[in-house]
Amino acid sequence: MAVRILGIDPGTITVGVACVEIEERSPSTAVVGAARPLAMRASNVVRAGRPSSSGTRVLAAEAIRLGRRDPVGLRLARLVDALRDYLVRLDPHELALEEAFHGKSAQSALRIGEARGVILATAYAHGIEVHQYPPARIKRAVAGHGGASKEAVAEMACRSLGIRSLAGPADVADALAVALCRVEERQAPTIG
Repeated sequence: MAVRILGIDPGTITVGVACVEIEERSPSTAVVGAARPLAMRASNVVRAGRPSSSGTRVLAAEAIRLGRRDPVGLRLARLVDALRDYLVRLDPHELALEEAFHGKSAQSALRIGEARGVILATAYAHGIEVHQYPPARIKRAVAGHGGASKEAVAEMACRSLGIRSLAGPADVADALAVALCRVEERQAPTIG
């Protein structure tokens, strides 16, 4: 069964969106090594356009540009419209979202919180299950350690999917990394 995961890097100027599809495997057909973190798998490099060895392929990786000078309320309304379009067009089963973090500025944290609220409300209104991850968890899942640079995370995300690079701002690679974090969590063996 194929499962689609929509990864989102929230913002009020630019929002990264990436949708991946994974083939769920029964325990008897699981890929050897799939229980290891995504960044640690030896066979995670594939040609672009084909599913990776873990059965993951990219359906979309884009940026939503909401504008810089418009009032924040108008930008958030644009975000609702754009997100609804992605939910209808890509029909994801789950949404993966980066958790809020303090960062450098309280003002930017507030704005990101506003975008996260819009994303959460829209996802739940469409019946989409939401999974949230702190930045260090995303970095650890994709690049192997929680202190990885944005560049290292982007490189490992692309490499794991056989993509040379992603067009657009860093938000696109961040959204892909969020989606891959959920993939890694889904493929990890359950304990207990």
